[in-house]
Amino acid sequence: MKAEDKILISSSTKNLKSVRDFIEQKATQYGLEQSIVNQVVMSVDEACTNIIKYTHKYDDSESIEILLKKENKILKITITYRGNEFDPNTIEVPDMKTYLKQHKVGGLGIPLIKMFMNKIELKHYQPDLNELTLIKYT
Repeated sequence: MKAEDKILISSSTKNLKSVRDFIEQKATQYGLEQSIVNQVVMSVDEACTNIIKYTHKYDDSESIEILLKKENKILKITITYRGNEFDPNTIEVPDMKTYLKQHKVGGLGIPLIKMFMNKIELKHYQPDLNELTLIKYT
């Protein structure tokens, strides 16, 4: 079975619900278990939130394209956007006991993505095009 679907949004947190709904609908259509659907939805939401906040700095004239590809037991979500290169693989997962003792807020988006997804790939094309691919083995 091979399937491919995509959505294009302007870079605004107002569009995150549309992204979550799109991912949930398509992942469910692909026959994924609900627990996996939830993990994928949360991971894509976190990735898009980071792009909107930190790369695009809430500039809704920018856009984000999300492409889902399901082939056999592999789901690939490729998020294409313009901006500075940032590789989430460079962020270390914090020690949760220390994190909680320090009463920190935020900073867990990338560790959650790393926990839920099997692989994260980033391709950066000059001058400022990025493809962030989240891979989930189903």
